[in-house]
Amino acid sequence: MEEVLEKVGLSKNESKVYITLLKLGSSSAGIIAEKSRVYRTNVYEALNRLVEKSLVSYVFKGHQKFFQAEKPEKILDILREKEDSFKKILVHLSAQHSLPKNKDKVSIFEGLNGLKTITDDILKEKEQANSFNEVLTFGIPNDVSFKMRTFINSYHNKRVKLKLVQKHIYDENAKMRIEHLNKMPYTEAAYLTNHANSPATTTIYGNKVAFFIWSDPVLSILIESERMAETYRNYFNLLYSIALKKADK
Repeated sequence: MEEVLEKVGLSKNESKVYITLLKLGSSSAGIIAEKSRVYRTNVYEALNRLVEKSLVSYVFKGHQKFFQAEKPEKILDILREKEDSFKKILVHLSAQHSLPKNKDKVSIFEGLNGLKTITDDILKEKEQANSFNEVLTFGIPNDVSFKMRTFINSYHNKRVKLKLVQKHIYDENAKMRIEHLNKMPYTEAAYLTNHANSPATTTIYGNKVAFFIWSDPVLSILIESERMAETYRNYFNLLYSIALKKADK
């Protein structure tokens, strides 16, 4: 019973004192302390709080104060009052919850499944929101397509069907891959000279930025931030303006 009373808002001592009073009837604080096995000082504190909650009342007999527990149904009345009060503000709380949040969000994934989670998110965001028209990726090492071989072709096929443009900036040693991508619809690829073996790849889409760290296993970090996405989008455009669009044979 004490555990249930604690769950509905009474402290441990309040629960012990209230149950003891139900059993004893009208009693002094000394008797309550003795029967409840709660220190007298703590009993007085608990009784004062129970009086404030209208669960205990008292009368004076001579110069001594005697306490009486209110019927347990009073607790239900209090809970109903709290519920009614909460319902009055529930609509306003729900409205606050539905407001757009400006806080940035960070997610970390490990392994190829995490990388695929992000490529799937690109497609899903495009299908559901259609709020962006291109995906920008730079710092791509030559062997990325091999590492992503189990799903990269499926990703590109779905992306092309959605008419979603993807621009790539590869390392210089990926010229064959660049030639292949430039033959694909809604796809552009280029490379930067003197820029090889990137330890990480960056992808920007919508209001999100993804970093792929080519460790073993691969580590993917997805950041949802409008400000950060815009910063990296500007940086990509600067790099792309100086990148070589055609791969020499």
